[in-house]
Amino acid sequence: MAAKTLSPALIKDLRERHVRFLTERLVSEQAREDWIRAFRNGYDGLLAVRIRDVVDANHLAEGFSRALTADGVRDFFSPVAQDLHRRVIASLRADTTELGDYVPEEARAAIDAILGDPDLVPEALVRKIFEQPLVQGAIHDTMYDGLMQFQTTVNPFFADWGLPAILKNIPFGGGLILSSMEALRGDFDRRLEPEIRKFLTTFSRRATGEMAELVLTKSGNPKFVALRRDIVSFLYSLSVSELVAGLDDDTATQAGLAAQEIVAAWLQRDDSSGRIANAITDFLQERGEETFGEWFDSVGAVGRPNPEEWAQLLWPLVAKLLGSSLFSDYLQQLMDEFYDSLQA
Repeated sequence: MAAKTLSPALIKDLRERHVRFLTERLVSEQAREDWIRAFRNGYDGLLAVRIRDVVDANHLAEGFSRALTADGVRDFFSPVAQDLHRRVIASLRADTTELGDYVPEEARAAIDAILGDPDLVPEALVRKIFEQPLVQGAIHDTMYDGLMQFQTTVNPFFADWGLPAILKNIPFGGGLILSSMEALRGDFDRRLEPEIRKFLTTFSRRATGEMAELVLTKSGNPKFVALRRDIVSFLYSLSVSELVAGLDDDTATQAGLAAQEIVAAWLQRDDSSGRIANAITDFLQERGEETFGEWFDSVGAVGRPNPEEWAQLLWPLVAKLLGSSLFSDYLQQLMDEFYDSLQA
């Protein structure tokens, strides 16, 4: 049977009707329902797909490396993230809700269990903290001030309640002896002060080491566990705005810059793609023969993420895209190609 010949006028009319129909149909209420149904059916279909059939380690790793580059992080993702971060911090500064109101009882129980772990803080980190000159200096100065105050207020030879008080009550000669003792005290203090500093130079280093050992050996002690929990409980009592009060715009900017450069440097490493591929390969060796549904069930993800609601959430963005001039031009191009083939 010979193919029917369409006149140019009919082709032109069909082309215009076709484009108009699709343009209206793709953003209609029926299209929204189609989208939600497709989203739901697509999720159900995904559950029956074998993981190995859709996940390719090398393809994903190489694609990730090409799509997410160091320049892309610096020039696009980081500026967007910093702007969002700035807005989040601004919102938190106005939030007077106590942090504890955001932490339900189940979460507090889990945090308490973590705080009870005696190995929560790495041993090397504890030792490094107490080895710092600043820490040793603080202990040195605190002990020095304590010894000097002891010398002033507790030493019975010079304290107001000790020998000076007795001499004041002696009717004859007490004042003279007291004056002599004051001179002696000045000389005694001058001689004692460098000896105290010399003693503390060695003792403060030993004290910091002993404090580090105490923290490490007693970290599982109920009192130390209670200390950690008391600190966290105090944080629960602070408002969100108080917790972020010290995070000004400049600090947030510098933190964002640091994060940006860390990610960019990692992406520039020669082995970054290989590490991703190895991680995916390991996952496929363990789970590749399972379907996505079997994998979800095995890890306890037995709930349904409500694809209908996700479809509803995404539809305004999809509808905006389908109704854009960019998509309309693309649709027009496809129709032109189709009807030009008929005319040919």
